[in-house]
Amino acid sequence: MGNEMQEKLKWLSTIIMIAISVFCFIAAIKEERLAGEGFISFGKAFGTAFKTGLIMAIIGAIFTYLYFSFINTSYMTFVLEKAQEEMSNRGMDEEQIEMAMKMQSKFITPPVMAGFAFVGGLIVNLIIALILGAAMKKENPAGEIK
Repeated sequence: MGNEMQEKLKWLSTIIMIAISVFCFIAAIKEERLAGEGFISFGKAFGTAFKTGLIMAIIGAIFTYLYFSFINTSYMTFVLEKAQEEMSNRGMDEEQIEMAMKMQSKFITPPVMAGFAFVGGLIVNLIIALILGAAMKKENPAGEIK
């Protein structure tokens, strides 16, 4: 798949990843609720989803690193060339473009992109975990959850 097509499909892959996260979190929370005899507190539901999300973020970061290091190594060059083209189209002079490209090239590396993937995945998964933890909690009327 070409880099141009990959750029167009970025949002679709994000939506699919969010859907996968939601599915995994719901499955994990349901499993914990079954272990708690049908009850689960917000804290337990959130904790379960967050731990699941942490594992998913780590796996996503590893995949990102491997993908940009070994599978699609030309993507970094594509992103930098596209950024340079956009700067030229905005009327920036050569010196400004060169300075901006120097700075961007420090961030467009597999390790940095993997780090951003981890942090971004963690933030998105944190938000989803909070929402699902609140939506799926079922407090025990007796006050005790095993």
